[in-house]
Amino acid sequence: MYSTLFKNCIFPVVERYQGTTIQANINYLEKTQWLSKSEIEELQNKKLRALIRHAYDNVPYYRKVFNDHGIYPDDIKTRQDLPRIPILTKEIIRKNLPDLIAKNFPRSNILERSSSGSTGQPLKYYIDKESYSFGWAQTFRCWSWVGYSLGDNYVKITHPRTTPTKTIQDILMRCTLIPAFQINEKNIHPLTEKIKRAKPVVLRGFPSSVYLLASLIEKTGIKEVNVRAVMTTGDTLLPEYRNTIEKVFNCKVFDAYGGEGTAVAFECEEHAGYHIAEEGAIVEYLNSNSQPVEGDYGELCITNLTNYAMPFIRYNIQDVGKPSDERCPCGRGLSLLKSIDGRSTDIIITPAKRLLTIHFFSTFLKKFTGILQYQIIQEERDKIRINLVKDGSYQEENTKRIIEECRKRIGEDIDIRVEFVDEIPLLSSGKRRFVISKVPLAL
Repeated sequence: MYSTLFKNCIFPVVERYQGTTIQANINYLEKTQWLSKSEIEELQNKKLRALIRHAYDNVPYYRKVFNDHGIYPDDIKTRQDLPRIPILTKEIIRKNLPDLIAKNFPRSNILERSSSGSTGQPLKYYIDKESYSFGWAQTFRCWSWVGYSLGDNYVKITHPRTTPTKTIQDILMRCTLIPAFQINEKNIHPLTEKIKRAKPVVLRGFPSSVYLLASLIEKTGIKEVNVRAVMTTGDTLLPEYRNTIEKVFNCKVFDAYGGEGTAVAFECEEHAGYHIAEEGAIVEYLNSNSQPVEGDYGELCITNLTNYAMPFIRYNIQDVGKPSDERCPCGRGLSLLKSIDGRSTDIIITPAKRLLTIHFFSTFLKKFTGILQYQIIQEERDKIRINLVKDGSYQEENTKRIIEECRKRIGEDIDIRVEFVDEIPLLSSGKRRFVISKVPLAL
């Protein structure tokens, strides 16, 4: 009943006050997801042409780049023409931020944002309210795939709220907060009771935080902490994370991916890959020379089709993923992203140029009992350090076996050390980095 009241009465008032259009965009996206592949591409190309013209006319950075490279707006007619435009990077954004903001947008319609800083340095950027609305509409569309409706109860694992506006928003949205830093064995009973009282349809959080919560619930033998679905986003969802979360909460995990104000891809009920939110984004897969790759790992290059306040055109988000040519059994026309394998700085590259993602290490490390957390650090091409957090069940001979297992898989041309630490620290964003490579990636 509250959900109906919220959608028909409360939410429209909130949207009018905030100047957003989330509900209208949800209605639009519920229809466009069923378009054919060719119809979606036609929709993308139309939006792309409008964005390029806007960027050239109103964004100083793009006017200069286009002029310097002899590009005219009419040269970019379809997504196939995008490679004519130079790549946008975090470094370029930091150096040119004022010139990347559209001059025809009133400040009242622009929201200042900052990335989570997974690489250690948050990125400041801007987004307009329509693009903000479109991104949230795409997220709520994904939630609707598991039966969530606006106004339903949900639990979010996050930081404590710092503003009254956010607190009021949580109350109206019936959102129960679980602070990530409170998830430990001492607090697990009151936290799970809080979740049970909330009776959430959805539980949402970083995969690492939800996994820690699920592991402690399992360890302490707490029963019947059930939700309809767990929605994860923000860091890498490892296979063992998914398995533990689904077993403990008795539901499926739906992973999502995005960055810098762009909703990029979401899992549907078929779990056949990640549906790219193509009504609002174009995704390219590039090697280290910014050339397209097909069917293999590539750095994800994103064009946000809705953010006119600060256009992100061919933005290298520094994440690595693998495309898919398969069509999803669900029948949606949205293309699939086969897998998301972390940041390009979260990929180990061996002297033989073999690429190792976090999944490589998680596959065999899960075989060893007593390992609570781990982190892989590559300082040089031929040196890897494995930091382990262990408990009393860890057997010392496992250290030698871990090194042997690594060498068996990687080769003898790399030095491997195992060190024991008290914890793998959280970043300020609430995420943990499980792989850190300081060696440039050559795809």
